[in-house]
Amino acid sequence: MSNARSKESGMRKLWLGIIGLAAASTANAAVVTYTLSLFDNGTAPTPGIPNFAVYADVSPDSAGLYAYGVDLNGAFGTTFLNRGNGIVVEDTDDTGERATLGFTQGTNSDKTLGKFSGLQDLGIGGVPVPIYGIGQINDSLPAHVDPKYENVVATFGAGTAPYKAHFLLARGNWTGSTLPGWDTASVDNKASVFVNNQGTASAQAQLIMQIVGGAADSVSLNGTTKGTNQAVGGGIAVTGANGSYSSEVDQLLTPSVNTGNAPIQTIGDEAGNIYVMAKLVGSAADIATLLGNLTNDVDAADSQFAALHSGYDGAFGAGGFNALFRFPNVAGAKIFNWEFGASTGVTVDQLAAVPEPATISLLGLGALGLLARRRRNA
Repeated sequence: MSNARSKESGMRKLWLGIIGLAAASTANAAVVTYTLSLFDNGTAPTPGIPNFAVYADVSPDSAGLYAYGVDLNGAFGTTFLNRGNGIVVEDTDDTGERATLGFTQGTNSDKTLGKFSGLQDLGIGGVPVPIYGIGQINDSLPAHVDPKYENVVATFGAGTAPYKAHFLLARGNWTGSTLPGWDTASVDNKASVFVNNQGTASAQAQLIMQIVGGAADSVSLNGTTKGTNQAVGGGIAVTGANGSYSSEVDQLLTPSVNTGNAPIQTIGDEAGNIYVMAKLVGSAADIATLLGNLTNDVDAADSQFAALHSGYDGAFGAGGFNALFRFPNVAGAKIFNWEFGASTGVTVDQLAAVPEPATISLLGLGALGLLARRRRNA
């Protein structure tokens, strides 16, 4: 049998096994909450980085998690890890007897299908040791090992590492601008729990699936400051006065970030709008999705669109700028903020800003553009 067919067969048996386990009893009132935590690497939140983690929390009217099946939607990247703890230990000094603890049976993951699963081993590969309290208490599997078992001979998921009551089932990353989500129509989103801590009886749990941590795409003038100041020299330098301004084209300190801010220097408080020109980096599809999520971007219908492209495209380099944002002017300090929480495949590479009317001094523009490049390369 080919590896592909063997894998497919194994996955099919696994999902069917979990479904069968879950169907064994539905009288139990226990609730298992699955949390899909976005921008989370399984240890701590990592804003702007396309990581995700899946956690399980089990209500106290049971003895903890016995089996889990998770089915997600999304385009997943290089990391797609089942982290349910499992170990196999061995008595090497005497009989060679082994014992299994935690999720050692049916611990599979398939990033193409978006699935994770695990089942506590209560009868395969050695003496079963039910581990109660998973999803309810902080603990570790080595705390439950009989001293006669000297060696850990195999690990699954996070293995011997301590685990928290907010139990980590899986972690990974994704690609593109579409956030992962639950496949709510899938029968493979299941959870079973131990009925009590006196045996191995299990029952299907009621399942709650939630998502946390997904920041929306946003741009703003002032408002909540996002990330760190990314402007070379501390701000986007603008010269001129009422009716005649020129902006440098600022190449950012860290062009690969998708969350940050850039103060705009020396624009006054006159009535009207401020235009921020941006060169975004990412696939055409991801940039289009991002701009579709925002309300401050303007197109050729805006009165300043053509003039700004004519005056500034050359300073932005090949292709010019590809996003134009308009904001009502505000009194005092002016800070452009961006956070591409949903469109993680898009970053900002260059910025410029002017108020309307956009009267452009090409001589001033050229000088400021050269200044920005020298400062970045210094």
